[in-house]
Amino acid sequence: MTLALLDRLQACHEELIGALDGPDAAAVEASVARIRDAVDELRAAGGDLLNDPGNKSRAEHIAKLAEAARVRVNFLTDLTRQRSDALDAARGREAAALYGRDGSRGR
Repeated sequence: MTLALLDRLQACHEELIGALDGPDAAAVEASVARIRDAVDELRAAGGDLLNDPGNKSRAEHIAKLAEAARVRVNFLTDLTRQRSDALDAARGREAAALYGRDGSRGR
C-alpha cells in the first residue's frame, strides 16, 4: 500500500511540474490540491516509511521533484514581480511594495 501511495505522490508532483510549465492556473491549483490529498493519505497510513531502502530511494526522488516544482514557483514569482515593476514604470509610478514570506513589506 505504501508503494502505491508513493507512486501517487510522485505522479502528483510530476503533474504539478507540468502544470507549472503550462498556461493554466486552474491546473496548478488542482495539482496542488491532489498533492495535499496524497500527502494527507500517506500520513494517515502511518508506519515507518523509510525502513525499506526502496521507499527511501523513492522518497528522495519525490523530494527532488518537489524541489524542481519549488524552483519553478520561484522563477514564476520573479517573472511576475518583473512584469509588475515594468507595468508600474510604464505608468510612471514607483514599484508597488510587495510582501515577503514573513509578511513584512519590501523587495
